[in-house]
Amino acid sequence: MTALLHAYFLHSRPYRETSVLADIFTVESGRISGVWRSSRRSRASPQLFQPLLIDIQGSSELKTLRQIEPAGPALILTGTALFSGFYLNELLNRLLPRDEIQVALFVCYAQVLGELAEGAAIESRLRFFEQELLLALGYSIDYTHDASAGATIDAALYYDFHPERGFSRAPRGASSFSGELLLTLAGGCNEKPDALLALKIIHRLALTRLLGNRPLKSRELFQAPR
Repeated sequence: MTALLHAYFLHSRPYRETSVLADIFTVESGRISGVWRSSRRSRASPQLFQPLLIDIQGSSELKTLRQIEPAGPALILTGTALFSGFYLNELLNRLLPRDEIQVALFVCYAQVLGELAEGAAIESRLRFFEQELLLALGYSIDYTHDASAGATIDAALYYDFHPERGFSRAPRGASSFSGELLLTLAGGCNEKPDALLALKIIHRLALTRLLGNRPLKSRELFQAPR
């Protein structure tokens, strides 16, 4: 008997007359794409943010989903938490290489979804997930090193962040970060408002470099008037 894969649907869309084309994140196979053939009366696919067990078939990039069953209740996300869930899904779908196993990131994703559903502080959880995603992609940000001078960050100075090379000394200004703040981030103290804002800016610069010129659709939801 084939072992079922632990999975979440990241995105799905209609495919032909009675099928659904889905992008899926699994523990055992990483990010995959598959076709789910539902009944002729319905093209419904599993809800987003619901842990699933799935059975797949095929050796090509597009798998056939033979079985889908819930592995737990769907998480109920509303308002900004829902937009945040869409944001996590789009990041995974855009940035994760296909068929690359990322067990720790899967666990992190499930954890953050659960925390969002429970009403956790959204900015904190998003910054945590972004950091773990960047690490999973091999992108580590060094908050202790001045890349331009080859020196340790000085708490009394200011620095700009360059996604390609890291932090470099700069005049004090709207786009620079104090060395004191960077050393605070290096120590893992990132729950205060100024730290979360700095991480948001730094992570966005790093992610934009990886995402390229196509903007995230989910980010537009945060900016839309409500």
